Amino acid sequence: MLKRLVFVGLISLPLAAQRDPGYDYSVVKQVRIDLRDLGYPPVDVIPPDESAIRALAVAPDGTLYGATSGKRSHLFMLNPVHGYVQPLGVLPGVAAVHRSLVISRHGNVYIGTAPSGHLLRYTPSSGHDQQGRVDMPLGVADLGAPVAGESIYALAIDRGQDRIYGLTSPAGHFFNYDIHAGRFAVYGKVAERKMPGEKFENEKAIGRAIAIDADGNAYTSGEGGRLFRVSCLTGKLDQLTQAVPSVPGREPYNRVDAWALPGNGSVLYGGTSDGYLFRFDTKSLRLQNLGKPLNQYRIRGLVLAQNGKLYGVGGDDDEMARLFSYDPATGAYELLGMVDVNRRPYYAWQAYVIDSVELGPDGTVYLGQSERKSKLYLYYPEP
Repeated sequence: MLKRLVFVGLISLPLAAQRDPGYDYSVVKQVRIDLRDLGYPPVDVIPPDESAIRALAVAPDGTLYGATSGKRSHLFMLNPVHGYVQPLGVLPGVAAVHRSLVISRHGNVYIGTAPSGHLLRYTPSSGHDQQGRVDMPLGVADLGAPVAGESIYALAIDRGQDRIYGLTSPAGHFFNYDIHAGRFAVYGKVAERKMPGEKFENEKAIGRAIAIDADGNAYTSGEGGRLFRVSCLTGKLDQLTQAVPSVPGREPYNRVDAWALPGNGSVLYGGTSDGYLFRFDTKSLRLQNLGKPLNQYRIRGLVLAQNGKLYGVGGDDDEMARLFSYDPATGAYELLGMVDVNRRPYYAWQAYVIDSVELGPDGTVYLGQSERKSKLYLYYPEP
């Protein structure tokens, strides 16, 4: 997909090269957004075809980690103290990491890989002096595969219990990894049959994200758009009667794309592949459809910011990514615009596909672009 990149150094631009000021009304306010290259251009930067960001996670100390997909997969970090992206190295033998990056309370980084389906552990060096190179293999520990022949499709971590929950693809196994015991447990499948159809519908409706509530129960979606839960008390996988919101008639194709975790209480927010936002009370099991923030499919990322608002990104692979907010106190949506940074004459870049969103402890919303040549975006919500 063609990108509009402008990098002209310090020379002045002719009037024709300037963007129409009216265009700024359709993009995120420029005082609220910026971007980072994935390394130190022009040499030590994660290259095109290896830079699609599909997984982000924030460590307890505030460090952001990200994993890329493409011809090779890279791990990178951003320490908010210095604010730039540092490539740490290539994940050996890995081509893709799909929403499968979590960090323990001790700061160890766990990575679920595709297509090999192994769980890897990266142990950061002490302090903030981690050194790496974009073309060097990264030292990781291979913890094995939960299900032979399956990719790891999504991960979430219960830091209090030191347990990692995950989903595999294409079969849709829901599994657990006990960090202390160093052992996998597989609970069962969230889907048995493929979605009906003859063309693109060639896979199971497996949730793309996992949520863990305040009690330690893990949730995702599965066949028919139904919610599935692994109970922390019984260790059993249960299919709930609740289904995530969808366009009527599209229930077999619908799934959870993203969760926002408030961090306490029993209420979770989720976004679906049909582009609906919903609220789910894990105590009463009441699910409330909050409507569609955008006239687009897929809510690909969702976070609950410090100002109390939800921020999300929507748009399918062939659509333009748009940022929105939702205020739970008023029920009001706000369309914030396309994800675009305009710092002409120095740099300018617009994202078509955003596939990962994380919230930093200082309130920064990190947006991972997932295209042939990708950037990391930083959005600063209004107080």
